[in-house]
Amino acid sequence: MSKDYFSALSDQKIPPTYKYFDGGEWKYSANKETMEVVSPVDNQTLGKIPKLTKSEIDGGITYLSDKKKMWTETPVAERVKIIRLAADILRHHEHFFTSLIIREIGKPYHEAKDEVVRSADMMDYFGNEAINLKGEEIESSMYPGYNSDKIAFVERVPLGIILAISPFNYPLNLAVSKIAPALITGNLVVFKPATQGALTGFHLTEVLRLAGLPDGIIFTVTGDKEAVSFLISHKEINQIAFTGSSETGESLAKQSGMVPLLFECGGNNAAIILPDANLHNTATELVSGAFSYSGQRCTAIKYVLAYDTVIEKLIPILVKKTQEKIKMGDPRNQNNNFGPLISAGAADTVEKRIYLAKISGAGIITGGKREGNYLEPTIIDHAKPNMEIVAVETFGPILSFIRIRSMRDAIDIINQSKYGLQTSIFTEDEGAGIKLSRQLNVGSVQINGKPQRGPDHFPFTGVKASGTGVQGVGYTMKAMTRPKATVLNKPG
Repeated sequence: MSKDYFSALSDQKIPPTYKYFDGGEWKYSANKETMEVVSPVDNQTLGKIPKLTKSEIDGGITYLSDKKKMWTETPVAERVKIIRLAADILRHHEHFFTSLIIREIGKPYHEAKDEVVRSADMMDYFGNEAINLKGEEIESSMYPGYNSDKIAFVERVPLGIILAISPFNYPLNLAVSKIAPALITGNLVVFKPATQGALTGFHLTEVLRLAGLPDGIIFTVTGDKEAVSFLISHKEINQIAFTGSSETGESLAKQSGMVPLLFECGGNNAAIILPDANLHNTATELVSGAFSYSGQRCTAIKYVLAYDTVIEKLIPILVKKTQEKIKMGDPRNQNNNFGPLISAGAADTVEKRIYLAKISGAGIITGGKREGNYLEPTIIDHAKPNMEIVAVETFGPILSFIRIRSMRDAIDIINQSKYGLQTSIFTEDEGAGIKLSRQLNVGSVQINGKPQRGPDHFPFTGVKASGTGVQGVGYTMKAMTRPKATVLNKPG
């Protein structure tokens, strides 16, 4: 790296929070409207991002389209080299990105730092996995009725232009998980970060350019719902990789036509506690699974299904561990591990659902108090499956207990939910856990562990409203390419 990252940004005389890069040069948007990025930590404005016009978006995508042949023909080793160098730059400036993520989305220090490190590691792993993305040779004589006069040479080729839409809660990691595999496999990228998280997104794209990514290979778009709708239906988009709510995902899917989708949507994950579970270990996993990043994760545990006798024993242990492990406060303080919700509006929604659950017969065991954007970790007992706080994914620090009479009740509640990302089963009998897991219509089942996206080379997938397609390092790279066959007909 010939220049320090911050010096390079300074040399360009371009504050990336106020301009956009169309692949050729930095420009001010013709639309004078901007969107403010406000810190949930202290409600201070961190920067402004442009609302791009349709013509600006169209122009940027056209610029990308002109670069398809050049990027597709760039050797894989060269593409990998850029991604690996970008990973090194991220590590070198880990403190900068950690501080930015804390300020921009209110993520506690250690979780923010882990996101930066994990993102760099993921970039390297994508680079390693590139050598395993291979085609194949197929002989016709392997199929009944054919002799050996044909051979199919099957390559994996890039799809073209991939629209990568990332969420606020992992503004770096869930951008990298889409952008890195797209670029390595020879695709170009239109990158649409969430408004809250866009500053991190702008800096990520600058890291890629500093690592040697040529102009016109990635185009970062910021804008409102109208801009997203225009992107989704743009004729040059060849795949949409999206992480966000189920409601948004369903809306985008309806607009996208026949474009391949790689969607990671809402989770609303349950935990089933069997009578033989180690309750201390279970409580530890529940605290982390429900309350990390204030429950603002699609992989968060949202409700627990168990018998009365199990719940009566578990709740006191859980309350004690919550009080011991959760330190709420300003996430810039490294001693705190529990920060604010992303906005006042988000806090309003969660607070309303707590109230509705309470007047419908649920009881608050602990928590429930709010100050500004900060909401205490909250444990609710005697919840019902039809309560909004259970039926709809609640992006906040809420863990609801539902008392069941049989395991069939638990299976039915999970399978009848519109969500199907992950479920956790806690038991000392792994065989019983595996047997139960086979009856659950979800993407993954965690036995004696909280739901999670990683390790990032494991398959990550949802069913029903929780998403479509399979992610994970190797899986994502395959999803962003297609098989292309060239058939050689031998002379008779």
